[in-house]
Amino acid sequence: MFARRQKRLFQLDPRLRLCASMVRSGGTVADIGTDHAYLPIWLARNGLVEKAIAADIHLGPLQKAAMNVKRHLVQDLVDTRLSDGLDQVFAHEADDIVMAGMGGETIAAIIQKAPWLKQKEKQLILQPMTCAKELREFLAGEGYAVCEERAVLSDDRVYSVMRVEYDPQKVPSHPLYPYIGLLDPSLPESQQYIDRERGHLQKKADGLKIAGNLPEASRFARLADALQEFLDSSAAAF
Repeated sequence: MFARRQKRLFQLDPRLRLCASMVRSGGTVADIGTDHAYLPIWLARNGLVEKAIAADIHLGPLQKAAMNVKRHLVQDLVDTRLSDGLDQVFAHEADDIVMAGMGGETIAAIIQKAPWLKQKEKQLILQPMTCAKELREFLAGEGYAVCEERAVLSDDRVYSVMRVEYDPQKVPSHPLYPYIGLLDPSLPESQQYIDRERGHLQKKADGLKIAGNLPEASRFARLADALQEFLDSSAAAF
């Protein structure tokens, strides 16, 4: 009865729904940059988490989050917290940490300030709005391995969601990894994401060529061609 009523109240958009699907059932979660706290409320109302923290750096959104938590009757399960990243979240409070809807460089800065995320039981669920390449490079450099990555179409834009754990032995090293991660090229959303990255690389190559920087232009053109070949070979396999 409780869960059915929740479904009539709101549904997560595809981007947050994919994030939610990667949260481990029955555990504790912190949603950093929670905005209106939709994700932790949805998880709590569906009985998927034991405890959740909805954290945001801005007071206005956090006040709205607190109102939503009260409206959806999950005050005992969801704690709203004013926090700059993970500054006000302690290691014992959350095993799954979600950072969605912010830039990849911001996500990297938050992770860098919280070394306790390298504990074995911790899992990060990351959805960068920008700078996904830079985020993947940062994670690899710090010993974080992307265990799962999926693309999702939301509001006519394709995003990547990564499930990450600290495991230096499993960090990918493929030259295309920073650009496309571990996306499955057989899926339409992944194909759209990869093709978008190919377009960005080709545009950069064209700009560098016009500027007279031929060595760098050639490097980016080769990367763009490699992504196209990756797409073509994947299509031929199915």
